[in-house]
Amino acid sequence: MFKKIIFFMRPYKAILRRIVSSESEDRSHYIFNTIMMILVIASIIELVLETDPTLDKSQVKFYFMVEYFFNTIFLIEYLLRWWLCSDLYDDFIAVYSQFKRRAYHVRTVVIVWRAFVYAMRPKIRWMVRPMSIIDLLAILPMFWALRVLRVLRVLWLLKLFRYSRRLSFFGSIFRDHSYELISIMGVGMILFGASAVAFYVVEHGTNSHVDSIWGAFYWSVITIATVGYGDITPVTASGRLVAVLGVLVGMWVPIFLTSVIVSALSERIVKLKEYRMERQIERLRNHFIVCGLDDLGQAVCRSLKMAGVPFVCIDNQQERVDDALRDGWVSTRADVTEERSWGRLGLSRARGVISAIPDESVNVYIILMVRERRPDCFIVVCGSSHASEKRLLRVGANRVVSPFQLGGAQMANIALRPTTVQFIDLAMKRDHLSLDMEELEIPEHSIFAGLCLKDSDIRSQFDVIVVGIVPQSREDRDMVFNPGADTSLRAGDVLICLGHPDDMERLRQALNDTGQQDNASVLHL
Repeated sequence: MFKKIIFFMRPYKAILRRIVSSESEDRSHYIFNTIMMILVIASIIELVLETDPTLDKSQVKFYFMVEYFFNTIFLIEYLLRWWLCSDLYDDFIAVYSQFKRRAYHVRTVVIVWRAFVYAMRPKIRWMVRPMSIIDLLAILPMFWALRVLRVLRVLWLLKLFRYSRRLSFFGSIFRDHSYELISIMGVGMILFGASAVAFYVVEHGTNSHVDSIWGAFYWSVITIATVGYGDITPVTASGRLVAVLGVLVGMWVPIFLTSVIVSALSERIVKLKEYRMERQIERLRNHFIVCGLDDLGQAVCRSLKMAGVPFVCIDNQQERVDDALRDGWVSTRADVTEERSWGRLGLSRARGVISAIPDESVNVYIILMVRERRPDCFIVVCGSSHASEKRLLRVGANRVVSPFQLGGAQMANIALRPTTVQFIDLAMKRDHLSLDMEELEIPEHSIFAGLCLKDSDIRSQFDVIVVGIVPQSREDRDMVFNPGADTSLRAGDVLICLGHPDDMERLRQALNDTGQQDNASVLHL
């Protein structure tokens, strides 16, 4: 019967562990933490309100019931965490079986006891954790015999470090640097103690305010901490000497503590920024990965930002990454030649990869790495020469762009055909809102699929010119330039359109007028 209950509770235990565990990323975990934070804050407010001396008996009883309610909730939480911290039954069975095979001559009672002790060790280790001790001390006042410990309820505020990620951020600093902090505090306690003893010896009997070692210790802490209430002051020359030496030596303790905390905080802030950026990258869908943040890479990012296309940019120089973050771009420091870097960039969800790195060997590695993980991913790389362009295309790049060749051709076109280039620039730049050129894909169940271009009324209804059509057939991807009126539109065809951005948006909505989610692929050229 007991074994059946254990197996029956296992799936529920897994669900509860996802909700309660601090390492869980499940949405229910955040909801649970939010509810518990509200309860903690409400319990502290209730603790303050119940101290009002003007309360009558009914109000005192009401606050007592509210307090009992909070204590019950936190007791249940404590027991739940104790139950979830390890699998007592499984650990007991595993250890019992091992002892049974190795020590068959030992009595069964001894084997059971040893197995139970071993199985209880994870739970005991959990119970002696600082947060577990705080939880236990905070719920002790719910028992009538321990009502005198009600002041311990203020420890509930420390539970916020568990429920809030922002507060747990500071808690992790103390946990990771506990050895340094405890060492410095230990040295400080020795200095405070030595100063207190010396002050007591030289002032006792002369100074009426120094009547106990505790009073001397109080003076030592207040003085060395530079608080100085002035209620206890040295009256002898020896006492003043002890005060001077105590301050000169003891002042280094808070300085060292501050330096350790500030250093740890700086390291943690860097990790926090990296974690935040990883979360932003995880939310990206159908995005571009831009490699390299030199002048060319920044120009690519500005164009994508202007087009409203999601992207993440990477570089191995932190200065460039910081500049990108100041511009509001999703950016992270990474080395494109390291395989683990691509796992953090959401390559499986990416729309394409753009490499603005002029190094051919690096681009070859990027192409091979992306093709291995995403054979269908669109790859655009930077080429330095015509020979380099051929090699990169042969390796697997979809497009190779040579900035020098394009720049030279653009300069020649400006000199030969300035008006034509001006018109093309007007159509290609998003900041000119009078004209725009876009790629619009016809969805599978669009009302335009199967119509001829003349029957679609795109020109008359939307004031949009269809400059070209890239057919959906994978065997024939050559663009049909200036399609005729009898050109058939098929699902999957990409329309190269020219027109006003508002008219283009109306056409996009019409293409997806099927009652389903807009899945048109749009790229501002």
